[in-house]
Amino acid sequence: LGSSVGLDQAKVSLDRVFNVFCLYGNVEKVKFMKSKPGAAMVEMADGYAVDRAITHLNNNFMFGQKLNVCVSKQRAIMPGQSYGV
Repeated sequence: LGSSVGLDQAKVSLDRVFNVFCLYGNVEKVKFMKSKPGAAMVEMADGYAVDRAITHLNNNFMFGQKLNVCVSKQRAIMPGQSYGV
């Protein structure tokens, strides 16, 4: 499970987040966080995919915004709280 902060929701859709993260492994679910504007949760199929996404995306830029990609404290996106992809 990965978490990404620094997203401009006016420019970045859930589909775009999915498309970027799926380059590094299977993406199970994606959701923007209501409690933290500019942040998204990305649930990935395995820890190796999370490690690859963090290695390649953390501190890089998307639409001029620096990304902070890290492992979330939350282990999974709960049903009913997510946008399934």
